[in-house]
Amino acid sequence: MYPVLISICFTITSYIIIGIFYLGTSRWPSSYQNKRVLFVTAHPDDEAMFFGPTIRYFKSIATEIYLLCLSNGDYDGLGQIRSTELYKSAAKLGFRSSNVKLANNPNLQDDPLNKWCKAEVASEVVRYTKSVSADIVITFDKDGVSGHVNHKSTAEGVVHAVTSNTLPDNVIVYQLNSVNLLRKYSSFLDCFLSSKGTVYNIGSFADIIHIQSAMKAHRSQLTWFRKLYVIFSRYMVVNTLQSVNV
Repeated sequence: MYPVLISICFTITSYIIIGIFYLGTSRWPSSYQNKRVLFVTAHPDDEAMFFGPTIRYFKSIATEIYLLCLSNGDYDGLGQIRSTELYKSAAKLGFRSSNVKLANNPNLQDDPLNKWCKAEVASEVVRYTKSVSADIVITFDKDGVSGHVNHKSTAEGVVHAVTSNTLPDNVIVYQLNSVNLLRKYSSFLDCFLSSKGTVYNIGSFADIIHIQSAMKAHRSQLTWFRKLYVIFSRYMVVNTLQSVNV
């Protein structure tokens, strides 16, 4: 029994050490420096919970980073509070307050049972993309990381903007990869595996501190299980992404 436990502990420790070695690394096309990058999310706290490593990466190399949040997260009647928390979180991640837009479209309200109209989502995304002259748009993939129907609707709407040719031709779209439950809650352990991806961002220690601080700005959402999420989720440390090819 003890040899097995020692072997397991050694393996986990080795992966953590390897993961820490990869902190602060990334892989993107070199031509993406000095681009205007737009992140599209569904709710306040999505930016910190899921996209932190990529936001921090582009903060360091992009001309400007922008955030479009489609709803104010009013499902529990906390929309006003969560709106304020969004701007506080965004500032900690490195966004200018003027580069953060809360759409709060009446047809795109926070509801885990409400599938948003993809044309409505596309309209919001295209309008803001054009207004800030974004070169790159980054959002969820079809599984929405957590499986939330609004996340998946956001992804579907962005893809619809691409396939319907309403998004400017020069705009490149990337989606954040969803992973299985084991990898999702493996924190540093996932760094080595993620580093084999085509496109990835692994935050530095400083980045991770900023991301955790941003998440703490969402005080209304810091339930006990979200505090565990901050500790164990790989999305607080690493992102892998894929481009949308039509």
